[in-house]
Amino acid sequence: MLVPGRDVRILRTWARGPLTVRHARLSMCAPVSVDARTVPVRPDLPASAAQILNTACSNEAGAYVVARDDRGQPLSLSATPSPSAKYLTFLPFESDDKLAQRTFWLSAAYAQCIAVEQVCKGAICSVPMVTESAGNELDATSGYTIEVLRARMDPPLSLSAHLHEAHLQVDEALQTCVTTVLRSGSPKVADEELSDIERAVKQVCQSGLPLSVEPLPWHEACGLFGHNPLVLRTILDYADHEERVPVVYAESRAISVLPRHGDTTLLRQTKPIKAVKVLGWSTATLQASWALEGSQPLLRIRGIAFPSSNDLQKYKTRMSDLEKSDHRHLGMAQQLFFAHDSSPGSPFVMPHGMRLIRKVERVIRDLYDAFGYEEVQTPQLYRSSLWKQSGHWDKYRDDMFSAQGFSCCGEHDGVFGLKPMNCPGHCVMFAHQPRSYRELPWRLAEFSPLHRNEASGSLSGLTRVRRFHQDDAHVFCMPSQVAREIESMLHMLSLGYRVFGFGDRYELVLSTRPDNFIGDISLWDRAEANLKQALDQCGKPWSLNEGDGAFYGPKIDIRLVDAMGRKHQTATIQLDFQLPERFQLEYAQAPSEEGAHEVRPGYARPVMIHRAILGSFERFLAILVEQCKGWWPFWLSPRQAVVIPAFGSDPESYERTAAYAQEVQATLCGTTEETRMSRNPFLSASMAHHTLQVPSRTRFQVELPPHYLSSSGDTLGRKVRHAQLQRYNFILIVGQQETQSRTINVRLRDEKAAPAWHAGAADSQDSESLRVQDMVWAVAKATFPEKIAADAPPSHDLGTWTLPELRRLFCVLDTLHV
Repeated sequence: MLVPGRDVRILRTWARGPLTVRHARLSMCAPVSVDARTVPVRPDLPASAAQILNTACSNEAGAYVVARDDRGQPLSLSATPSPSAKYLTFLPFESDDKLAQRTFWLSAAYAQCIAVEQVCKGAICSVPMVTESAGNELDATSGYTIEVLRARMDPPLSLSAHLHEAHLQVDEALQTCVTTVLRSGSPKVADEELSDIERAVKQVCQSGLPLSVEPLPWHEACGLFGHNPLVLRTILDYADHEERVPVVYAESRAISVLPRHGDTTLLRQTKPIKAVKVLGWSTATLQASWALEGSQPLLRIRGIAFPSSNDLQKYKTRMSDLEKSDHRHLGMAQQLFFAHDSSPGSPFVMPHGMRLIRKVERVIRDLYDAFGYEEVQTPQLYRSSLWKQSGHWDKYRDDMFSAQGFSCCGEHDGVFGLKPMNCPGHCVMFAHQPRSYRELPWRLAEFSPLHRNEASGSLSGLTRVRRFHQDDAHVFCMPSQVAREIESMLHMLSLGYRVFGFGDRYELVLSTRPDNFIGDISLWDRAEANLKQALDQCGKPWSLNEGDGAFYGPKIDIRLVDAMGRKHQTATIQLDFQLPERFQLEYAQAPSEEGAHEVRPGYARPVMIHRAILGSFERFLAILVEQCKGWWPFWLSPRQAVVIPAFGSDPESYERTAAYAQEVQATLCGTTEETRMSRNPFLSASMAHHTLQVPSRTRFQVELPPHYLSSSGDTLGRKVRHAQLQRYNFILIVGQQETQSRTINVRLRDEKAAPAWHAGAADSQDSESLRVQDMVWAVAKATFPEKIAADAPPSHDLGTWTLPELRRLFCVLDTLHV
C-alpha cells in the first residue's frame, strides 16, 4: 500500500463570491490583524491591483501582499486584472490562503539569490523552492530554499534551437561545473559568508527593488541565462511542455525564472520584506543520470522572511519550543529509540519504545476485531516477476531494495525485491482460490515490516525511514458494497484518532480523476460518487482536490492536526481499479447483481480498497511523542508507575519494607514472587496457572529500580524528584506504616508543564482541553466515590490505597484509555 502524502498539493482556498472573507491570524504574527478584503473591479476604469486596493482602503493597503481574481488566478499587486474580472480578493501575509505566504517567501528567495551572487563570487543559484507552513503554525521546514553551485559557465552557453540538443548541452555544462566544484572537495559556506549573505539580503529588501515577471519564448529566455545551467534546466522543462517561460526581473535585470509547478506570483517590490533570517546550509545531490553516487556538489541554503521583526522574533521563540519537543530529542531522553550508522533509516527501538508500539497496535487490533478485519502475513521477498505484474517494477523500482542470495543456483536464480507495500501479496492471497460473492467484503490487514529506499539526505528520525511498519489493510468487495465500506472506514479512523487524543482534529480531502487515469470513465464516476456519499454521511466537512487522485482510482486523504497546529498526512482510503485487473482477480457473481465489471459469464472483478489509519507506525509514534512531549496518558505510558520504598533505621523493618515493595511491584505487573525471582513462569504447574489466568491488560508497566532497594541510597525526596523527571504517571510510596497495614501511599505526577491531551472536537467552541491528571482524577472519583468525595478538589496526593483498589483503578484507566 502506498504511504500517502509524499507530495500533496496545497488546496486552493480562495473566495467563491464577492464577499469579504475573514481569515484567522496565525498566532506567531504581529498583534495588528487585517482580514482578507474583496473589492469589486470596475471594467470602465482600468487600473492595477495596487491602485484598486489603495482606492478601497488606503490606510491598510500596506498589509496586503497579493491578490486573487474571481477565477482564483493569482495576481501581483503591480499587475492589471483581466477585463473580465469581476472582483479581486486581497490577501495579507497571515491569510489562510497559502498564496500570500508563498508569494512573500518566493520574493525574499529571489532577493537572496541576488545576495548570494554578490557575496559568493562566481556562484550560480537554482530556481528557489518554497515550503509553506503546515496548518496554522510555522515549523522547522517553513520558508524557502535555494541551491547554489559554486561555479558558472564562462563564456556563457549558446544553446541549439533543437530541444534535444539543448538538453545535451546543458547536461554537459553541468558536468563541467560539478567537476570544477568537486575538484576542491565538498563545497562549504563559511559562517562569515552566511552573515554577509543575510546582510546583503536585508539591503536588497530595504532598497525597495521592483520585481516583475515577463513570459518569453524558451530560446529567448535561454539567451538571458547562458551562464547558469541550473536555471537553464528549468527553462528547458517549460519548453518540454510547450509553455512560455516566466522570467523574473529585478528592475531591468533578469535574475531567474518562476518555479514551474504551483500558482505563483511575486510582490511588486521588496520593500514589504522587513525581516529576513538565513537559517543554515547543507550539501545536496544533483539529480542527474550522470551524477556520481554519493557526491553532493550543491549547497542548499535555507531562509525565511516576515513583514516585521516582531514576527521573526516570535518565529525564533516557537522554533526553540519545537526543538525541545522534537521526537528525536525526546526519544533519546525517554529511552524509546535511537539511530545507528550500521543501518541508516532503520531505528533501533528500545524496550520502552516497544511498549508504546505494542499499545498502539493494540488499539488498531481492537478496531480490526470490531470491524471484521482478518490479520494475515505475507512474504518479505518477492521475485521481480511479481513486481512487474503489479506495475511497481516500472513505476517504483528506484524506491525499492533488491536482494539476491550470495549462493544461488537453479530455480532460485534471479532478482528479488524487498516489499515496499503489501497490496500485491494480498492480491496473490485473493487469487489463491476461487472466490464467491458470499465471501465479500473480504478484509485483510497486515503489520509486516516494509522497506523503501529513501534518499539518505531525506532520512529524519522516525518521520522518514527506510524500514517501517504500517496498519495496512485491503478490502476486496463488490461495487455495491463500496459506499458502505468507505463509511465504515471513516468511522473506524474517527474512533482511532479519538483514542489517541486528537479528537476531531483531522481534515478530509477527496482527490478525483487525474488526466493520466486508467479504466472506464463510468467506473470512475461511480467510485467518486460513492466516496462523496460516504463523506457527506460522515458528518464532517471535507474539501475537493480535483484531478489529484491516483492514476488507478480516486482517494480520500486524511490530514491529522496536532496540538501545535501542524498537519500530518497519515490515513488514506484509495479505490484501485488497476491491481484487480493486473492480477486477473474475479469472484462468482450473485444472481441479478448489478453494476459489476463482468469478465466472463457469471464472474466479475472485485473492487480493491487500500486503507491505512495511522500510516507508518514509526511516523505516527513521532507525532505522538511530539503531541504528548513525553507526558503520556496512563494507558499508553511506557512508565505507568514506580514503587519507592521509604526505609526506616531499623534493619528488620528494612527487610519487611523491601519485601513488600517487591510484592507491590510484582502484583501490579501480573507476576508472582516466584516467577519474579526465577525469571521463568513455567517451572511449575501452579506458576503457569497463575501467569495464564492474569489477562495481559491487567499487567502494568510498574518499575522498582534496583538501587531504590538500597538503604544507603538516595533520600525519599530525591527518589520522588527523579520519578517526577522520568514522568511516571503514579508514584507509589511504601514505608514501614504501609507495610504493616498492607496499603500504598499513591501520588499523581505533577503536570504543571504538561500539554493538554483530549482536545475535543476541533470545531467545537465548548470543548474542554484536559490534562491527563484531570482525567485520572475524574475517573478515580467516579470509580471510588467512597474514597474521594464528589466535591473534593483535584490533588496530587490520592492518599492511602489497598493493592486490590489500586489494581482496579489501573484497570479502569486502561479500559477507558485515560
